[in-house]
Amino acid sequence: MLFTTSFPENDIARYVNETATYIKTQREAYLPDAAPLSPREQEVFRPFFNEGILRTTLFSRKPDGPMETPAFLKELNDRGVAFSWDRLEAITFVDMVVFYRDLEPNIQFHELVHAVQYQKLGLKQFANKYVRGLLSRGSYEKIPLEANARLLEEKFFKDPTQAFSVEAEVQRWINENKF
Repeated sequence: MLFTTSFPENDIARYVNETATYIKTQREAYLPDAAPLSPREQEVFRPFFNEGILRTTLFSRKPDGPMETPAFLKELNDRGVAFSWDRLEAITFVDMVVFYRDLEPNIQFHELVHAVQYQKLGLKQFANKYVRGLLSRGSYEKIPLEANARLLEEKFFKDPTQAFSVEAEVQRWINENKF
């Protein structure tokens, strides 16, 4: 089911801008309480991520439960796009992962993939591809940025001893125009 045709380009651009603004403000809001992965966690992920991502991606626990769905996403829900952030265990805002309960390594891995995507695409392009992916595919699960993170997470979960470069895999998807 494709939704893009039911959204005028100016609406899509507005949703992209609102998403980028929301990402930026959430990152800033959670930054004071954030911390990097522990040395032990960094060691687990070192065969898959470069040192920069492992050192600079921060994690912040939200003490009062899941993220609330922002107004622009509620508006999209009213327009037939079913997606709510309150069901997500963690959300990455550029280089900041916000979570509300202890994260399993596969979820941490998934969020680190998003940090790589942000690094490669930049905030505006990430927001653009995320929103357009949601509107063209019609669901969270089918957003290409999410599909990429999920596939890499599954590859890691299947055999965490088999090293691969997340950065190279994300770059391959960019080069192949899969986002």
